Amino acid sequence: MSRDRDEQRRLWMRTSGAFKCIPEARAPWCYYGVSPPAINSGCTSCSEPWVVHIKADGKNDTIHHIWGMHAAPSFLFATTDLSSELKINWKKLQAGEEKSIQFDSPPNYIFGFTIPNLILFNDLNDTGKLDGIPAKDRQVVSMSEFEWEVQETFNDSTREAAVIFKTSKFRGELLPNDTHINIQMAAYGVDGRSTVLPHLIRTPESAQFDMKPDYYPMSGFAKPRWALDVILFSAEIADEKKMQISKQKSLDDENTPGVFHLDEITTPLTESGGQGGYLQWRPVSYLTSDRDINFSTFPNINESFPFLKNITLAKSSLAYALLGEDLLTRVTATTTVAFGQPKDNFYTGSNYTTWTVAMGQGSPPIETFSTMVIIVISLGVGIPVLMFLIGGIVIASRRCRQSSDQLLLN
Repeated sequence: MSRDRDEQRRLWMRTSGAFKCIPEARAPWCYYGVSPPAINSGCTSCSEPWVVHIKADGKNDTIHHIWGMHAAPSFLFATTDLSSELKINWKKLQAGEEKSIQFDSPPNYIFGFTIPNLILFNDLNDTGKLDGIPAKDRQVVSMSEFEWEVQETFNDSTREAAVIFKTSKFRGELLPNDTHINIQMAAYGVDGRSTVLPHLIRTPESAQFDMKPDYYPMSGFAKPRWALDVILFSAEIADEKKMQISKQKSLDDENTPGVFHLDEITTPLTESGGQGGYLQWRPVSYLTSDRDINFSTFPNINESFPFLKNITLAKSSLAYALLGEDLLTRVTATTTVAFGQPKDNFYTGSNYTTWTVAMGQGSPPIETFSTMVIIVISLGVGIPVLMFLIGGIVIASRRCRQSSDQLLLN
């Protein structure tokens, strides 16, 4: 990683070069005032959470967090001028027309992802990966077959806003109380760390996605697992450059016990040190609600990242409602994420899996040692060194005393 990008990670800067946010300095502009979630604002016929809008106003711009659960669940942010407002043509949006969501002025940046399909598969070789699974051992379920409801909303005094979404129906039928998919989205206005394992870093320009399929039926497969179709998109103009995935290593697992890696996807603009978009996550999926590392598995992501070439796959998403056919000329990536690893007893072993991802603008934050870890390391190194020095002084003083005594005797 280049020195410029390392510096960019510590000092979140504008592409113009002006300072935007310096968390280390705790500057007064290093926060965004987060509004309460506005759900389907202006819609009189919405039975599902079509559009959840949260505004995060900074000193110089506004980040609009926009989430939608109708058809393909979509999660994105758009950065605009402070005066720009979100405009939704509900008639066009419900008709599936492009660019039914707009702003007063063109956004400075857009980034997000959408999940068009859930994939159930029979992992006969117990690899945890979707690669090589034949069509007969796959079942693709369109996310449009689910209906969602808002289970709970949360707003913490302009610092954080969150919404919990829950599936209510599948193919028009009510789901049993113990069978559902939960997705919790949170938008942040200050830097810190998520209170939920894997305790991802949050910045004033970030949001967090947390998904939990709970007791989801697996179509009678003998060795069932599940995966997601994922489309990542941005406002960046497409050229030869693609989104990149990278992995960080850490010596410290204080915040996520047992996990020493951090994975992230970045756009070309972010790679060049600009204010692009990123996804960041710990490579762990917990298999129990208490999120114990002893009961966990692995999210396996397909890293080829081909561009979106068929707009049909994205037509039921908020990405299409915002960018329309222009998606095909922007930097996008299509991928799959499968959950599992050998000998984890498959999905039916626990009937529970999590995936937690941070999404934000600029360079992904760097994991650093906490103050407590630094103190422990310092003590661990300092005490032996101090004992060695004291021992050396004692030995030296004894030798000097013996030499002085010998001189007196002579």
